[in-house]
Amino acid sequence: MRLLALILLLISTLSANHISWQSNFDKAHQKALKENKKLMVLLIKKDCKECIDTIKTSFINQPYIDKINKEYISVLITKDQKSSYPIEMLYTLEYPSLFFLDNKELFVCEPMRGGVTPNKLNSYLEQCR
Repeated sequence: MRLLALILLLISTLSANHISWQSNFDKAHQKALKENKKLMVLLIKKDCKECIDTIKTSFINQPYIDKINKEYISVLITKDQKSSYPIEMLYTLEYPSLFFLDNKELFVCEPMRGGVTPNKLNSYLEQCR
C-alpha cells in the first residue's frame, strides 16, 4: 500500500492535471455531503499491473480530469485496506472497478469493472450525470 501511495504521489507531482484522490471513504463521503458532490470510487488490488496502468492512462492528463475534480470526490481504495468502506455495496471480483455514487451513497450508474480506459471513462462521465 505504501509503495502504491508513493507511486501515485510521484506521478501526481510530475503531472499538472490529475485527480485529487482521497483514501478514507468515510471522510470522502462527509466531504461530498458538505460540498454537494458525488463520489467516484476506484477499487484496486495490490500488485495489480492493470490497476496501475489504469491510473496512469485514465486519471492523469486527460481532458475530463477538471470535470471529475469539480463534480466528484474521488476515493482510491485498495482491496483489504485497513480503513473501512462499504464493502457489501462496492463488492467486486474484477479489478480495477470504478463506482459512481451520489452523496447519499446511491448508485448514479452501473459500475465499470475492469478495463477502465480514457474513452470508456469519458463516455461514462457523460452518462452518469
